[in-house]
Amino acid sequence: MPTIDQLTDKQFKKLLEEYFVEPKKRSKMSKVEIKELAKILNGRINVPIIDETTEQKILVKIIIKIDGFLYDNLPNEFYDLVRSLEKGIDDNEAKRLIKRLSRLANKNIDIPYVPEPMEYIALNLIIGIIINAARKAWNLEMAKREFVNIEVPNKDNASDNELERLVV
Repeated sequence: MPTIDQLTDKQFKKLLEEYFVEPKKRSKMSKVEIKELAKILNGRINVPIIDETTEQKILVKIIIKIDGFLYDNLPNEFYDLVRSLEKGIDDNEAKRLIKRLSRLANKNIDIPYVPEPMEYIALNLIIGIIINAARKAWNLEMAKREFVNIEVPNKDNASDNELERLVV
C-alpha cells in the first residue's frame, strides 16, 4: 500500500470519493453479512406485537443503520480490518473503541419502534462484533461465533467494565 505521498491522482480521487459518498451508499457490510448479523440479533431481540418476518426486516434495517453509523465514524481502512486475519487492532484499542462507539451510537441512533433496552443490546452487539472482527488474528466469522451467547449490556449507562467485556 503506497504512503500518502505515493498516491497517484487516481488513488487520491478514489480515497475522496469513498469519504464523500452519499449517505444511501454508506455501507461496508455485504448483504450476506447483514443477513447473518440479523439472524444473530434475532436470537437476542424480540420486537413485540409483530410476526417473525416483519421482525427480521426491522432487524436488517437496524443493522443497516448501525453500519451507516460506523461508516460515518470509522475510517474505511479500519472497517476493512474486519476481513483480515493478519492486520488488526490490539485488545486495548478494541476496548477503547467499543466504549466510545457504544456511547456515541446510543446518543446518535434512535430507533423509536424498538424499546430502549433492546435498542442498546442491538447497538452493542453489532458494534462488539465489528470491533472484535477488526482485532489481530480475528475476522467477522470468528466474532459472530463468539457473540452468539455473550452477555451484552442493556442499559445506556453501562460501566466501562461492562462495555470492555464485549472484547472477547
